[in-house]
Amino acid sequence: MCLLASQQREIAMPAAAGLTGKQIGESPRTVASHLYQVFPTLGGTSRAALRDGLNQVK
Repeated sequence: MCLLASQQREIAMPAAAGLTGKQIGESPRTVASHLYQVFPTLGGTSRAALRDGLNQVK
């Protein structure tokens, strides 16, 4: 079962790798909005925690 929507995953993966909103290719506000929804789903509060959370979901 996938916990994240496809667009959330597309943003969370590069964010976990350290890319900024501009580097991801979306507006920084869009990235922030998606990450705001992703953090509680994966149980993290930082981009570094995203990496761990995404690894557990795979």
